[in-house]
Amino acid sequence: MKKIFVAALLLTAAFAWWFGDGPVLRNQLGIQQGKAAPAPAQYLTAAIEEGELRRVITATGTLNAIVNVEVGSQLSGQVAELLVDFNDEVRKGQPLARLDQRSFKARVTEARAAIEMAQVTIAAAKARLERARIDALDAAAQVPVLRARSDNARVKLESARSELRRKETLRERSIGTGVDVEDAQTKLGSAEAALREAEAIAVAQDNKIEGAKADVQRVQSELDTAVATLPQKQALLEVAEIDLDRTTIRSPIDGVLVGRNVNEGQTLATTLEAKTLFIVAGDLHQMEIHAKVDEADIGKIRVGQEAVFTVDAHPGRQFSAAVRQVRKAPQVVQNVVTYTVVLSAANPENLLLPGMTALVRITVNRTGPVLKVPLAALRYVPRPGQGSAADAGEVARGKPASVWIARPDGEPKAVTIGLGEDDASHAAVLSGPLAAGDRVIVGESANAAPRQLFGIRIGL
Repeated sequence: MKKIFVAALLLTAAFAWWFGDGPVLRNQLGIQQGKAAPAPAQYLTAAIEEGELRRVITATGTLNAIVNVEVGSQLSGQVAELLVDFNDEVRKGQPLARLDQRSFKARVTEARAAIEMAQVTIAAAKARLERARIDALDAAAQVPVLRARSDNARVKLESARSELRRKETLRERSIGTGVDVEDAQTKLGSAEAALREAEAIAVAQDNKIEGAKADVQRVQSELDTAVATLPQKQALLEVAEIDLDRTTIRSPIDGVLVGRNVNEGQTLATTLEAKTLFIVAGDLHQMEIHAKVDEADIGKIRVGQEAVFTVDAHPGRQFSAAVRQVRKAPQVVQNVVTYTVVLSAANPENLLLPGMTALVRITVNRTGPVLKVPLAALRYVPRPGQGSAADAGEVARGKPASVWIARPDGEPKAVTIGLGEDDASHAAVLSGPLAAGDRVIVGESANAAPRQLFGIRIGL
Protein backbone atom coordinates (compact mmCIF):
# COMPACT_ATOMS: atom_id res chain seq x y z
CA MET A 1 0.00 0.00 0.00
CA LYS A 2 2.86 2.34 0.80
CA LYS A 3 4.43 1.75 -2.63
CA ILE A 4 1.10 2.29 -4.35
CA PHE A 5 0.60 5.58 -2.49
CA VAL A 6 4.12 6.81 -3.40
CA ALA A 7 3.59 5.88 -7.06
CA ALA A 8 0.25 7.73 -7.15
CA LEU A 9 1.86 10.79 -5.57
CA LEU A 10 4.66 10.84 -8.15
CA LEU A 11 2.18 10.42 -10.97
CA THR A 12 0.07 13.32 -9.67
CA ALA A 13 3.15 15.57 -9.40
CA ALA A 14 4.22 14.75 -12.94
CA PHE A 15 0.74 15.33 -14.25
CA ALA A 16 0.53 18.69 -12.46
CA TRP A 17 3.92 19.73 -13.83
CA TRP A 18 3.00 18.72 -17.37
CA PHE A 19 -0.30 20.55 -17.38
CA GLY A 20 0.70 23.34 -15.03
CA ASP A 21 4.19 24.75 -15.63
CA GLY A 22 4.96 22.32 -18.44
CA PRO A 23 4.82 22.65 -22.20
CA VAL A 24 1.14 21.65 -22.52
CA LEU A 25 -0.07 24.70 -20.57
CA ARG A 26 2.47 26.98 -22.24
CA ASN A 27 1.39 25.68 -25.61
CA GLN A 28 -2.30 26.13 -24.74
CA LEU A 29 -1.65 29.66 -23.56
CA GLY A 30 0.47 30.42 -26.63
CA ILE A 31 3.68 30.83 -24.65
CA GLN A 32 6.89 29.06 -25.65
CA GLN A 33 10.40 29.64 -24.62
CA GLY A 34 11.37 33.04 -26.12
CA LYS A 35 8.63 32.99 -28.80
CA ALA A 36 4.84 33.68 -29.01
CA ALA A 37 2.60 31.75 -31.30
CA PRO A 38 -0.74 33.52 -31.43
CA ALA A 39 -3.51 32.16 -33.59
CA PRO A 40 -4.63 34.23 -36.58
CA ALA A 41 -7.96 34.85 -34.89
CA GLN A 42 -6.21 36.94 -32.28
CA TYR A 43 -5.48 39.83 -34.70
CA LEU A 44 -7.78 42.69 -35.58
CA THR A 45 -7.36 43.66 -39.22
CA ALA A 46 -8.58 46.41 -41.53
CA ALA A 47 -8.68 46.58 -45.30
CA ILE A 48 -6.59 48.84 -47.51
CA GLU A 49 -9.19 51.15 -49.09
CA GLU A 50 -9.25 53.44 -52.09
CA GLY A 51 -10.66 56.91 -51.62
CA GLU A 52 -9.78 60.51 -50.82
CA LEU A 53 -8.16 61.88 -47.69
CA ARG A 54 -9.52 64.90 -45.90
CA ARG A 55 -7.72 66.89 -43.28
CA VAL A 56 -10.22 68.63 -41.08
CA ILE A 57 -10.20 71.17 -38.27
CA THR A 58 -12.81 70.78 -35.57
CA ALA A 59 -14.38 73.76 -33.83
CA THR A 60 -17.55 74.65 -32.01
CA GLY A 61 -19.76 77.59 -32.78
CA THR A 62 -23.24 79.07 -32.51
CA LEU A 63 -25.88 79.22 -35.20
CA ASN A 64 -27.19 82.69 -35.97
CA ALA A 65 -29.39 84.32 -38.53
CA ILE A 66 -27.41 86.19 -41.19
CA VAL A 67 -29.25 89.38 -40.21
CA ASN A 68 -30.35 89.87 -36.62
CA VAL A 69 -31.88 93.27 -35.78
CA GLU A 70 -32.81 94.53 -32.34
CA VAL A 71 -35.81 96.86 -32.59
CA GLY A 72 -36.38 99.51 -29.95
CA SER A 73 -38.39 102.71 -29.48
CA GLN A 74 -37.01 106.21 -29.97
CA LEU A 75 -39.87 107.68 -27.96
CA SER A 76 -41.17 107.37 -24.45
CA GLY A 77 -44.77 106.48 -23.83
CA GLN A 78 -47.25 103.76 -23.07
CA VAL A 79 -47.66 100.77 -25.39
CA ALA A 80 -51.26 101.08 -26.56
CA GLU A 81 -51.34 98.18 -29.02
CA LEU A 82 -49.21 95.06 -29.57
CA LEU A 83 -49.57 93.66 -33.09
CA VAL A 84 -47.19 90.65 -33.30
CA ASP A 85 -45.97 87.72 -31.23
CA PHE A 86 -43.14 85.20 -31.21
CA ASN A 87 -42.38 83.35 -34.47
CA ASP A 88 -44.56 85.66 -36.57
CA GLU A 89 -43.21 86.32 -40.05
CA VAL A 90 -42.99 90.06 -40.66
CA ARG A 91 -42.30 92.23 -43.68
CA LYS A 92 -40.21 95.36 -43.86
CA GLY A 93 -42.27 98.31 -42.62
CA GLN A 94 -44.93 96.15 -40.98
CA PRO A 95 -46.22 97.62 -37.68
CA LEU A 96 -45.12 95.68 -34.61
CA ALA A 97 -46.59 97.87 -31.87
CA ARG A 98 -48.10 101.33 -31.31
CA LEU A 99 -47.60 103.83 -28.51
CA ASP A 100 -50.29 106.16 -27.18
CA GLN A 101 -50.52 108.85 -29.90
CA ARG A 102 -52.65 111.54 -28.24
CA SER A 103 -49.86 113.82 -27.04
CA PHE A 104 -47.97 113.43 -30.33
CA LYS A 105 -51.06 114.33 -32.37
CA ALA A 106 -51.48 117.44 -30.20
CA ARG A 107 -47.90 118.47 -30.98
CA VAL A 108 -48.59 118.09 -34.69
CA THR A 109 -51.67 120.30 -34.39
CA GLU A 110 -49.68 122.87 -32.42
CA ALA A 111 -46.93 122.90 -35.04
CA ARG A 112 -49.45 123.39 -37.86
CA ALA A 113 -51.04 126.30 -35.99
CA ALA A 114 -47.59 127.85 -35.55
CA ILE A 115 -47.05 127.65 -39.30
CA GLU A 116 -50.38 129.34 -39.95
CA MET A 117 -49.46 132.08 -37.50
CA ALA A 118 -46.12 132.55 -39.23
CA GLN A 119 -47.86 132.84 -42.58
CA VAL A 120 -50.24 135.49 -41.19
CA THR A 121 -47.28 137.38 -39.72
CA ILE A 122 -45.61 137.34 -43.13
CA ALA A 123 -48.74 138.69 -44.80
CA ALA A 124 -49.05 141.49 -42.21
CA ALA A 125 -45.37 142.38 -42.61
CA LYS A 126 -45.81 142.55 -46.37
CA ALA A 127 -48.77 144.95 -45.94
CA ARG A 128 -46.79 147.16 -43.55
CA LEU A 129 -43.88 147.17 -45.95
CA GLU A 130 -46.13 148.27 -48.78
CA ARG A 131 -47.59 151.04 -46.63
CA ALA A 132 -44.11 152.19 -45.60
CA ARG A 133 -43.02 152.31 -49.19
CA ILE A 134 -46.08 154.38 -50.11
CA ASP A 135 -45.37 156.77 -47.22
CA ALA A 136 -41.81 157.11 -48.42
CA LEU A 137 -43.01 157.91 -51.93
CA ASP A 138 -45.48 160.51 -50.58
CA ALA A 139 -42.75 162.12 -48.53
CA ALA A 140 -40.48 162.26 -51.53
CA ALA A 141 -43.33 163.73 -53.66
CA GLN A 142 -43.72 166.68 -51.22
CA VAL A 143 -40.14 167.82 -51.79
CA PRO A 144 -40.79 169.77 -55.05
CA VAL A 145 -43.81 171.54 -53.49
CA LEU A 146 -41.81 172.59 -50.47
CA ARG A 147 -38.95 173.73 -52.65
CA ALA A 148 -41.43 175.83 -54.67
CA ARG A 149 -42.73 177.33 -51.45
CA SER A 150 -39.20 178.15 -50.38
CA ASP A 151 -38.51 179.80 -53.75
CA ASN A 152 -41.77 181.79 -53.47
CA ALA A 153 -40.79 182.90 -49.99
CA ARG A 154 -37.40 184.07 -51.27
CA VAL A 155 -39.05 185.98 -54.09
CA LYS A 156 -41.40 187.66 -51.63
CA LEU A 157 -38.46 188.40 -49.35
CA GLU A 158 -36.58 190.10 -52.18
CA SER A 159 -39.74 192.02 -53.12
CA ALA A 160 -40.16 193.12 -49.52
CA ARG A 161 -36.57 194.28 -49.35
CA SER A 162 -36.95 196.23 -52.58
CA GLU A 163 -40.17 197.77 -51.31
CA LEU A 164 -38.43 198.78 -48.09
CA ARG A 165 -35.56 200.36 -49.94
CA ARG A 166 -37.98 202.23 -52.19
CA LYS A 167 -40.01 203.48 -49.22
CA GLU A 168 -36.87 204.62 -47.45
CA THR A 169 -35.73 206.49 -50.56
CA LEU A 170 -39.06 208.24 -50.89
CA ARG A 171 -38.95 209.16 -47.24
CA GLU A 172 -35.51 210.63 -47.64
CA ARG A 173 -36.90 212.74 -50.49
CA SER A 174 -39.84 213.70 -48.23
CA ILE A 175 -42.20 212.08 -50.64
CA GLY A 176 -43.13 209.10 -48.51
CA THR A 177 -44.19 208.87 -44.92
CA GLY A 178 -42.76 206.97 -41.98
CA VAL A 179 -45.85 204.78 -41.90
CA ASP A 180 -45.09 203.51 -45.35
CA VAL A 181 -41.55 202.66 -44.27
CA GLU A 182 -42.84 200.82 -41.21
CA ASP A 183 -45.30 198.88 -43.35
CA ALA A 184 -42.47 197.93 -45.70
CA GLN A 185 -40.33 196.83 -42.76
CA THR A 186 -43.22 194.70 -41.46
CA LYS A 187 -43.70 193.08 -44.85
CA LEU A 188 -39.94 192.42 -45.01
CA GLY A 189 -40.00 190.73 -41.60
CA SER A 190 -43.03 188.70 -42.62
CA ALA A 191 -41.29 187.61 -45.83
CA GLU A 192 -38.18 186.61 -43.90
CA ALA A 193 -40.32 184.58 -41.47
CA ALA A 194 -42.16 182.94 -44.36
CA LEU A 195 -38.83 181.96 -45.93
CA ARG A 196 -37.55 180.53 -42.69
CA GLU A 197 -40.80 178.60 -42.29
CA ALA A 198 -40.57 177.23 -45.82
CA GLU A 199 -36.96 176.21 -45.31
CA ALA A 200 -37.82 174.54 -41.94
CA ILE A 201 -40.72 172.69 -43.58
CA ALA A 202 -38.34 171.53 -46.32
CA VAL A 203 -35.82 170.30 -43.76
CA ALA A 204 -38.62 168.54 -41.85
CA GLN A 205 -39.75 166.94 -45.06
CA ASP A 206 -36.23 165.69 -45.70
CA ASN A 207 -36.23 164.16 -42.24
CA LYS A 208 -39.63 162.65 -42.93
CA ILE A 209 -38.26 161.10 -46.09
CA GLU A 210 -35.37 159.60 -44.15
CA GLY A 211 -37.82 158.33 -41.54
CA ALA A 212 -39.96 156.76 -44.23
CA LYS A 213 -36.91 155.02 -45.65
CA ALA A 214 -36.02 153.78 -42.16
CA ASP A 215 -39.59 152.51 -41.74
CA VAL A 216 -39.29 150.66 -45.03
CA GLN A 217 -36.05 149.02 -43.86
CA ARG A 218 -37.58 148.15 -40.46
CA VAL A 219 -40.68 146.61 -41.96
CA GLN A 220 -38.52 144.80 -44.51
CA SER A 221 -36.49 143.32 -41.63
CA GLU A 222 -39.70 142.26 -39.89
CA LEU A 223 -40.84 140.61 -43.10
CA ASP A 224 -37.48 138.85 -43.51
CA THR A 225 -37.69 137.64 -39.92
CA ALA A 226 -41.22 136.33 -40.45
CA VAL A 227 -40.19 134.61 -43.67
CA ALA A 228 -37.11 133.07 -41.98
CA THR A 229 -39.28 131.81 -39.12
CA LEU A 230 -41.55 129.88 -41.47
CA PRO A 231 -39.00 127.10 -42.32
CA GLN A 232 -38.34 126.73 -38.61
CA LYS A 233 -42.04 126.26 -37.94
CA GLN A 234 -42.24 123.82 -40.86
CA ALA A 235 -39.26 121.89 -39.45
CA LEU A 236 -41.01 121.68 -36.08
CA LEU A 237 -44.08 120.32 -37.87
CA GLU A 238 -41.92 117.73 -39.64
CA VAL A 239 -40.35 116.70 -36.33
CA ALA A 240 -43.78 116.39 -34.75
CA GLU A 241 -45.04 114.32 -37.70
CA ILE A 242 -41.92 112.12 -37.53
CA ASP A 243 -42.48 111.55 -33.82
CA LEU A 244 -46.11 110.74 -34.53
CA ASP A 245 -45.03 108.22 -37.15
CA ARG A 246 -42.47 106.76 -34.74
CA THR A 247 -45.23 105.94 -32.30
CA THR A 248 -45.85 103.03 -34.68
CA ILE A 249 -42.87 100.69 -34.23
CA ARG A 250 -42.19 98.93 -37.53
CA SER A 251 -40.03 96.03 -38.65
CA PRO A 252 -36.82 97.21 -40.36
CA ILE A 253 -36.40 94.00 -42.40
CA ASP A 254 -38.21 90.97 -43.70
CA GLY A 255 -37.84 88.10 -41.26
CA VAL A 256 -39.17 86.24 -38.25
CA LEU A 257 -39.85 87.66 -34.81
CA VAL A 258 -37.60 85.68 -32.47
CA GLY A 259 -37.77 87.99 -29.45
CA ARG A 260 -40.42 90.14 -27.73
CA ASN A 261 -39.61 92.03 -24.53
CA VAL A 262 -42.69 94.26 -24.21
CA ASN A 263 -46.33 93.84 -23.26
CA GLU A 264 -49.41 95.89 -24.01
CA GLY A 265 -49.86 98.68 -21.47
CA GLN A 266 -46.17 98.80 -20.57
CA THR A 267 -44.62 102.27 -20.22
CA LEU A 268 -41.37 102.97 -22.04
CA ALA A 269 -38.85 105.48 -20.73
CA THR A 270 -36.22 105.81 -23.43
CA THR A 271 -34.49 108.68 -21.62
CA LEU A 272 -33.48 106.25 -18.89
CA GLU A 273 -32.84 103.06 -20.85
CA ALA A 274 -32.61 102.13 -24.53
CA LYS A 275 -34.62 98.95 -24.23
CA THR A 276 -34.84 96.30 -26.94
CA LEU A 277 -38.50 95.63 -27.62
CA PHE A 278 -38.29 93.08 -30.47
CA ILE A 279 -35.63 90.96 -32.12
CA VAL A 280 -36.21 90.28 -35.81
CA ALA A 281 -34.11 87.60 -37.47
CA GLY A 282 -33.63 87.71 -41.20
CA ASP A 283 -34.49 84.89 -43.58
CA LEU A 284 -33.92 81.72 -41.53
CA HIS A 285 -33.53 79.66 -44.69
CA GLN A 286 -29.95 80.92 -44.67
CA MET A 287 -27.97 80.67 -41.43
CA GLU A 288 -24.42 81.37 -40.37
CA ILE A 289 -22.17 79.78 -37.78
CA HIS A 290 -19.71 81.77 -35.68
CA ALA A 291 -17.07 79.14 -34.92
CA LYS A 292 -14.13 79.67 -32.56
CA VAL A 293 -10.89 78.37 -34.14
CA ASP A 294 -7.65 78.03 -32.20
CA GLU A 295 -4.74 80.22 -33.24
CA ALA A 296 -2.72 77.13 -34.17
CA ASP A 297 -5.26 76.22 -36.86
CA ILE A 298 -6.44 79.61 -38.11
CA GLY A 299 -3.65 79.83 -40.70
CA LYS A 300 -5.13 76.84 -42.54
CA ILE A 301 -8.60 78.35 -42.90
CA ARG A 302 -9.49 79.91 -46.25
CA VAL A 303 -12.68 81.49 -47.55
CA GLY A 304 -14.70 78.99 -49.58
CA GLN A 305 -13.52 75.84 -47.79
CA GLU A 306 -16.18 73.18 -47.32
CA ALA A 307 -17.35 72.07 -43.90
CA VAL A 308 -19.93 69.86 -42.23
CA PHE A 309 -21.49 70.30 -38.83
CA THR A 310 -23.85 68.59 -36.42
CA VAL A 311 -26.24 69.87 -33.78
CA ASP A 312 -27.56 68.08 -30.71
CA ALA A 313 -31.15 68.66 -31.80
CA HIS A 314 -30.70 66.33 -34.78
CA PRO A 315 -28.21 63.61 -33.76
CA GLY A 316 -26.75 61.51 -36.53
CA ARG A 317 -27.48 64.11 -39.22
CA GLN A 318 -24.81 66.22 -40.89
CA PHE A 319 -25.38 69.63 -42.46
CA SER A 320 -23.21 71.29 -45.08
CA ALA A 321 -21.56 74.68 -44.73
CA ALA A 322 -18.85 76.83 -46.31
CA VAL A 323 -16.36 79.32 -44.89
CA ARG A 324 -17.57 82.84 -45.68
CA GLN A 325 -15.33 85.04 -43.53
CA VAL A 326 -12.26 84.79 -41.32
CA ARG A 327 -12.35 87.61 -38.80
CA LYS A 328 -8.97 88.97 -37.80
CA ALA A 329 -10.04 90.24 -34.38
CA PRO A 330 -8.58 87.91 -31.72
CA GLN A 331 -10.45 86.87 -28.61
CA VAL A 332 -8.37 86.02 -25.54
CA VAL A 333 -9.98 83.99 -22.75
CA GLN A 334 -7.68 82.72 -19.98
CA ASN A 335 -4.63 83.20 -22.24
CA VAL A 336 -6.23 81.09 -24.99
CA VAL A 337 -6.39 82.95 -28.31
CA THR A 338 -9.17 82.11 -30.74
CA TYR A 339 -10.48 83.67 -33.94
CA THR A 340 -14.03 83.78 -35.23
CA VAL A 341 -14.70 81.97 -38.50
CA VAL A 342 -18.07 82.66 -40.09
CA LEU A 343 -19.61 79.83 -42.10
CA SER A 344 -22.77 80.04 -44.19
CA ALA A 345 -25.25 77.15 -44.15
CA ALA A 346 -28.49 76.52 -45.99
CA ASN A 347 -31.56 75.76 -43.89
CA PRO A 348 -34.29 74.81 -46.39
CA GLU A 349 -36.19 72.62 -43.92
CA ASN A 350 -35.96 75.14 -41.04
CA LEU A 351 -34.41 72.46 -38.82
CA LEU A 352 -31.69 74.81 -37.62
CA LEU A 353 -32.66 77.46 -35.09
CA PRO A 354 -30.72 80.51 -33.89
CA GLY A 355 -28.63 79.81 -30.82
CA MET A 356 -27.98 76.11 -31.46
CA THR A 357 -24.47 74.87 -30.73
CA ALA A 358 -22.78 73.36 -33.78
CA LEU A 359 -19.79 71.03 -33.91
CA VAL A 360 -18.03 72.06 -37.12
CA ARG A 361 -15.50 70.09 -39.16
CA ILE A 362 -13.78 72.28 -41.75
CA THR A 363 -11.99 70.50 -44.59
CA VAL A 364 -8.67 72.30 -45.04
CA ASN A 365 -7.03 69.79 -47.41
CA ARG A 366 -8.32 67.09 -49.75
CA THR A 367 -6.53 64.61 -51.99
CA GLY A 368 -7.74 62.76 -55.04
CA PRO A 369 -8.52 59.02 -55.00
CA VAL A 370 -5.58 57.21 -53.36
CA LEU A 371 -4.89 53.97 -51.52
CA LYS A 372 -5.15 54.64 -47.82
CA VAL A 373 -4.12 52.65 -44.79
CA PRO A 374 -5.53 53.15 -41.28
CA LEU A 375 -3.24 55.05 -38.94
CA ALA A 376 -3.87 52.35 -36.35
CA ALA A 377 -1.96 49.92 -38.59
CA LEU A 378 1.07 52.23 -38.51
CA ARG A 379 0.97 52.36 -34.72
CA TYR A 380 0.69 48.59 -34.24
CA VAL A 381 3.83 46.73 -33.15
CA PRO A 382 3.70 43.01 -32.26
CA ARG A 383 4.99 41.72 -28.96
CA PRO A 384 8.66 40.90 -28.73
CA GLY A 385 9.54 37.69 -30.48
CA GLN A 386 6.49 37.72 -32.71
CA GLY A 387 6.48 38.15 -36.48
CA SER A 388 9.20 38.57 -39.06
CA ALA A 389 10.73 41.88 -40.08
CA ALA A 390 10.36 43.33 -43.56
CA ASP A 391 13.16 43.32 -46.07
CA ALA A 392 15.23 46.46 -45.72
CA GLY A 393 15.13 48.72 -48.75
CA GLU A 394 14.03 52.08 -50.08
CA VAL A 395 10.48 52.77 -51.20
CA ALA A 396 9.77 54.17 -54.62
CA ARG A 397 7.78 57.15 -53.32
CA GLY A 398 6.75 58.60 -50.00
CA LYS A 399 8.00 58.31 -46.47
CA PRO A 400 9.02 54.74 -45.48
CA ALA A 401 6.85 53.01 -42.91
CA SER A 402 6.03 49.46 -41.84
CA VAL A 403 2.69 47.77 -41.44
CA TRP A 404 1.97 44.17 -40.41
CA ILE A 405 -0.04 41.56 -42.20
CA ALA A 406 -1.06 38.09 -41.00
CA ARG A 407 0.49 35.21 -42.93
CA PRO A 408 -1.52 32.05 -43.57
CA ASP A 409 0.30 30.29 -40.74
CA GLY A 410 -0.83 33.00 -38.31
CA GLU A 411 2.54 34.70 -37.97
CA PRO A 412 2.53 38.51 -38.49
CA LYS A 413 4.83 39.84 -41.20
CA ALA A 414 6.07 43.40 -41.64
CA VAL A 415 5.62 45.12 -45.02
CA THR A 416 7.40 48.35 -45.99
CA ILE A 417 5.30 50.98 -47.76
CA GLY A 418 5.72 54.63 -48.77
CA LEU A 419 3.36 57.09 -47.10
CA GLY A 420 2.01 60.40 -48.33
CA GLU A 421 -0.46 62.81 -46.77
CA ASP A 422 -2.68 61.77 -43.91
CA ASP A 423 -5.83 62.83 -42.13
CA ALA A 424 -7.21 61.99 -38.71
CA SER A 425 -7.74 58.28 -39.50
CA HIS A 426 -5.84 57.23 -42.66
CA ALA A 427 -2.61 57.85 -44.55
CA ALA A 428 -2.05 57.71 -48.29
CA VAL A 429 -0.06 54.72 -49.64
CA LEU A 430 2.16 56.00 -52.44
CA SER A 431 4.23 52.84 -53.02
CA GLY A 432 4.66 49.31 -51.73
CA PRO A 433 3.32 45.80 -52.31
CA LEU A 434 -0.13 46.43 -50.84
CA ALA A 435 -3.25 46.80 -52.97
CA ALA A 436 -6.88 47.71 -52.39
CA GLY A 437 -8.59 45.00 -50.33
CA ASP A 438 -5.44 43.75 -48.60
CA ARG A 439 -5.84 43.55 -44.85
CA VAL A 440 -3.36 44.91 -42.34
CA ILE A 441 -3.18 44.32 -38.60
CA VAL A 442 -4.45 47.19 -36.46
CA GLY A 443 -4.45 45.46 -33.06
CA GLU A 444 -4.97 42.25 -31.11
CA SER A 445 -8.27 40.92 -29.82
CA ALA A 446 -8.86 39.98 -26.20
CA ASN A 447 -7.75 36.45 -25.18
CA ALA A 448 -10.22 33.60 -25.07
CA ALA A 449 -11.84 32.56 -21.81
CA PRO A 450 -9.32 30.95 -19.36
CA ARG A 451 -9.16 27.17 -19.30
CA GLN A 452 -10.09 25.17 -16.16
CA LEU A 453 -7.97 22.34 -14.92
CA PHE A 454 -9.20 20.25 -12.01
CA GLY A 455 -11.71 22.97 -11.14
CA ILE A 456 -8.90 25.63 -11.05
CA ARG A 457 -9.08 28.62 -13.46
CA ILE A 458 -5.78 28.96 -15.31
CA GLY A 459 -5.05 32.11 -17.30
CA LEU A 460 -2.48 34.76 -17.87
